[in-house]
Amino acid sequence: MLTRFLHDRDRGSIAPAIPVLAMALLLLGGLVIDASRQLNARGEAVAFAEEAARAGVQAIRVNEFGEIELVPQEVPGLVADYCSRVMARAAVQRCEFVRLEPAPEGTRRPFRVVAEVELGVPASLLGMVGVRQLTASGSGRAEPVEGDIDGIEPTP
Repeated sequence: MLTRFLHDRDRGSIAPAIPVLAMALLLLGGLVIDASRQLNARGEAVAFAEEAARAGVQAIRVNEFGEIELVPQEVPGLVADYCSRVMARAAVQRCEFVRLEPAPEGTRRPFRVVAEVELGVPASLLGMVGVRQLTASGSGRAEPVEGDIDGIEPTP
């Protein structure tokens, strides 16, 4: 009789825990899935930013000594041209030229071009808790590199 009483008292006691466990598993899955999507978007943002910086370092000229030098006034325009094409992508929220920064010691180039890109990624499972959008940003740096310039005439 006592065992039957204890058995009846415990009937259904696990039922309230099932929805809580299910929600916790969904949130954990959402965290994993959305975090991996955001990490992927960050890699894409860095790639776009590096390409924008590389577009900016195309503003070069050959001086009277046959050396390549960066034309700082042309850099923002070249980065903006690249960014206008990238901004056509739905996920890209911001793409811009940031600055020219001094190159590290020991390099022959005086400047590096710095660009930044920000992407927006819609959340999938984290939308259940109100997170609708994830952002990922990246910055890129580039400096002009001298290749084979034989036959290139100096620019006046």
